[in-house]
Amino acid sequence: MLSVFVSGCAGTGFWRASGINYPVSVTWNDTRWCVPWRLKRALRKVSQRFGPVLVHSTHRWPMENRRKGGKPKSYHLRCKATDFSVKGDPPGVLEYLISLPEVGGYSRYPQGFYHIDTGPRRTW
Repeated sequence: MLSVFVSGCAGTGFWRASGINYPVSVTWNDTRWCVPWRLKRALRKVSQRFGPVLVHSTHRWPMENRRKGGKPKSYHLRCKATDFSVKGDPPGVLEYLISLPEVGGYSRYPQGFYHIDTGPRRTW
């Protein structure tokens, strides 16, 4: 498991919300080298605002995508999507994702996972 912790200047390291400083903490349990910069930026913003983020899924091979019940034209097949969770599942994450220009498709699954991708703006 690869863990990334970044701290430093305003806007990249700490964000003040309700008097609490959140360091950027994004942990990747899947491939990250192919994930577009705009999705990485969205994940950092979520972490700054809500706390630690754990990325569960990025790129999928076709067989893996079928096994997981993914759509035949899933953005995961092109490494243009991520599924992740936020520690403690705080309220307001989905609304925040909707506000981010980096996010195209977005959804929250009953298990507490979120999906974001680089496609057109939509949800399901």
